[in-house]
Amino acid sequence: MNTKRVETLSQAQKELLTAKRNEWMAIGLSTEPAGRDAAEAAARTAYRTAGLPEPKIVIWMDNPLHGAIAQGILRSKVGAQVGAQVGAQVGDQVWAQVRDQVRAQVWDQVGDQVRDQVRDQVWDQVGDQVGAQVWDQVGDQVRDQVRAQVGAQVWDQVGDQVGAQVGAQVGAQVGAQVRDQVRAQVRDWSSGCAWGQHDAWLSFYDTFDELGIVDGAERIRGLVGVARNCGWWWPLAGAVVLCERTNRILRDPQGRLHCADGPALSYPGDFHIWCWHGTPVPQDLIETPWDVTRIMAESNTEVRRCAIEKMGWDQFVVAADLTLADESDDPANPGQKLRLYDVPRKVLDLPVRVLVASNATVERNGERHTFGLTVPTDCTTAMSAAGWTFDLTEGEYAELARAT
Repeated sequence: MNTKRVETLSQAQKELLTAKRNEWMAIGLSTEPAGRDAAEAAARTAYRTAGLPEPKIVIWMDNPLHGAIAQGILRSKVGAQVGAQVGAQVGDQVWAQVRDQVRAQVWDQVGDQVRDQVRDQVWDQVGDQVGAQVWDQVGDQVRDQVRAQVGAQVWDQVGDQVGAQVGAQVGAQVGAQVRDQVRAQVRDWSSGCAWGQHDAWLSFYDTFDELGIVDGAERIRGLVGVARNCGWWWPLAGAVVLCERTNRILRDPQGRLHCADGPALSYPGDFHIWCWHGTPVPQDLIETPWDVTRIMAESNTEVRRCAIEKMGWDQFVVAADLTLADESDDPANPGQKLRLYDVPRKVLDLPVRVLVASNATVERNGERHTFGLTVPTDCTTAMSAAGWTFDLTEGEYAELARAT
C-alpha cells in the first residue's frame, strides 16, 4: 500500500502525460469498428471488479439510440416474452431498425428477468473508490498537472464536444420514437449508460494507473478496456448492452463538431447528427441551405444564427434588407469599403451589429471575397467595428492607412 503522498512527477512521468492525452483523444475520435471480443472481456472484468456476477446476456447494437431502446426492452420483459412481445413495444420506425438485432441476440440468451441498471456498482462505485485513492495518495500539484494536460483537454475535445452532443440527440429521439409500454424503462436511459469511447474522465484515472503512483488505480481497468474498444454501453443486472463506435466524426479547427455539407457525426444503423461549428442543426439546413424566409421562421436563435452564418452575413444583410448604420473606406484595404449594419432582435436575439468587409487578397477567379462579422452594439461606426475585430481602437485602426 502506498502510504506516502506523491507531490511531484519525474521528467519521464511528465512526458507520459502528453502521450496519454494523445491516446485518449484517439480513443474518443476513433471511427474503427468496435473490438467486440476485447470489449466484452473488459465488461466482464468491470463486473467482477464491482463484485457482481458476469452478465449472461451480451447485446450489440449499432448506435446509442438503438442501445437506449434495447436496454429499455430488456428491462421491461422476461424470458421468451422479449421475442414475442417486443414488436408491440417500440414505434414502427425504430422497431424496423432494432427488431432483428435485439430479437436475434436475445432469443436464445434470456433466462431470468433482466433487472434494472447496475451502473452504480459497475461504474460509480469503482470510479469513486479509485478517485478516493487518487485524492489520498497524490498531492494537489500532481493532480493539477494530470488534470490540465490530460483530463481537461480530453473532456473539452471528446466528452463535451462529442459525447454531450450524442447524449442530447439520443434524448431527443428516444422520447419521440418509443411508445408508452417501454417509455418508463427508456426514460432514464442516461442514468444507466456509460459513454464508452467518449468517457473522457477515464483518461484522468487511467493516467494515474499508468504512472504507477497510486494504489487501487487498477480497479478502473475494466472500464478503460470497454472505452478502448467500443462506443456507449449499458451495464444491467444479468445483461450488458454494447454499441458500435461512431464511423464518422468531422470537426472544425476548434474541435467542434462541424460539417458544411453532411452529418458531422454518424453511427451505423442510420443515426446521424448535423452540426454547424458545434451547434446541432436540422439536416435540411446543412444539405438544403435555407433562404431568408426559412431562416426568419426558425424559432431557435442558435439555429437561426447558424443558418445565417452558412448563408453568409454579407449575403444575408442584402437578402434581409438590413439597415445600414455606417459606411467608410477601409484604411487597411485601399479601394474597399467597410459597412456596419443594425441587426434587429427579430433576426438574432443578441445585442450585436454586423460588419461587412472584403478580403485584402484577390481570389484566383479575380473576385474579392466579402465576409460578415458580428460586433458589439457599442461599435457605432464601421471603423470602430473593424478596429474591434483586431483589438484596436478606432484611431489605431485608422492609422493602418499610413502603415500600408
